[in-house]
Amino acid sequence: MGNTEATGRVIKVMPYGAFVKLDEGKVGLIHVSQLTELDGTALDDPIKEGDRVLVKVNGKDKSGKLNLIFIRKVSEQPKKEEQKKTDFEHLLKKFLKESQESLVAQKRRIKRHRGEAA
Repeated sequence: MGNTEATGRVIKVMPYGAFVKLDEGKVGLIHVSQLTELDGTALDDPIKEGDRVLVKVNGKDKSGKLNLIFIRKVSEQPKKEEQKKTDFEHLLKKFLKESQESLVAQKRRIKRHRGEAA
């Protein structure tokens, strides 16, 4: 299982690192020295409990616990896709309403132009 990438959720943040429960059910530790971006700079937005993260499994220690290397936070994709769908539906409803109002106004103008009762 060495040097493979996996995703998981941060379950506990301690002064010495963060415990992550991988999607496959195993728990590992990201040592505080590993909590940096790949270029070695400190995180602008530190990880906290509940965050989804992408990690590299760097093997096991003597007691069999997983050693993890932080790669990056993972956004919650389903929420974004749901928001995009909701935004699209809202825009579509707005467009249909404005189109209907425009058609009604156009019909009124045509009737007035022809001298018909509005």
